[in-house]
Amino acid sequence: MTRPAQPPPARATAAFTLIEMIGVLAIMAILAGVLVPNVLRSMDRAAVRAEAETLAALGEQTKLYLRINRVAPTAANWPTALGALADLAPVDIATNKRALARSFLVDPAATPAPRVLILSSMRAGMTLPGAANITTAAQFQSLWQTADKAVPTTASWSGWSAWSAVTGSGEYLLIERVNLAPIYATDLANVTLTLNHRGPATASYNLVQPNGVAGAAVPVVAGANVVLTGLAPRTRLNLYRTAAGGTLNYTYIVGAAGRTFDFDGTNWIPQ
Repeated sequence: MTRPAQPPPARATAAFTLIEMIGVLAIMAILAGVLVPNVLRSMDRAAVRAEAETLAALGEQTKLYLRINRVAPTAANWPTALGALADLAPVDIATNKRALARSFLVDPAATPAPRVLILSSMRAGMTLPGAANITTAAQFQSLWQTADKAVPTTASWSGWSAWSAVTGSGEYLLIERVNLAPIYATDLANVTLTLNHRGPATASYNLVQPNGVAGAAVPVVAGANVVLTGLAPRTRLNLYRTAAGGTLNYTYIVGAAGRTFDFDGTNWIPQ
């Protein structure tokens, strides 16, 4: 009699024991406790670096706005003014990526203001001083001289005491210092030009501003001495032989010093 074939013995199935599972979970909890804070700190540092780069760009746009418009942005209009240059909505200028308001502070030491500060907080709940809080030159100077990653003293604003109470809060405070004085001293220095008409025919001139905006032709009659003041370097002076400005005779780009031009009835001659 033939016996039926016996099935092969079943293999034992490998599995974790309860103790092994508890051990694995404990190791994962330890790793999470170590890694998660480091990951969060790395994300914070990356966000702070990105915001620092953004503030540096806003500082350059502040200088560009001054060069183009011959007036600096104010605490009231800076989001709109810089937003137009950067092609961004004003809200994207006024607030950072963490939806916290930035501050734009103007140096009250002189008019026009020689310096501005752009402040940004990257820690929720930590507010910044607004234009109404910084009203003296000493307060502004105290902020200007604050070291990076440090908290300003309450001499500039009493609200800094809340920052000082939190260890390491200076790492979440970003201060962009924008010095406008060199622009006023060079690009926007006031220059005087003198136009002396010594010929018989009426001549003319017009000015083209550094931002490309051209003025209308202005006639210069025989015997006249025209003094043009308050001109910014890089302004273009166009001198014409005719009253209507039709025949361009001489072009001059305003530099850092004044010049004189004489018209002899035929040509404009620089002196």
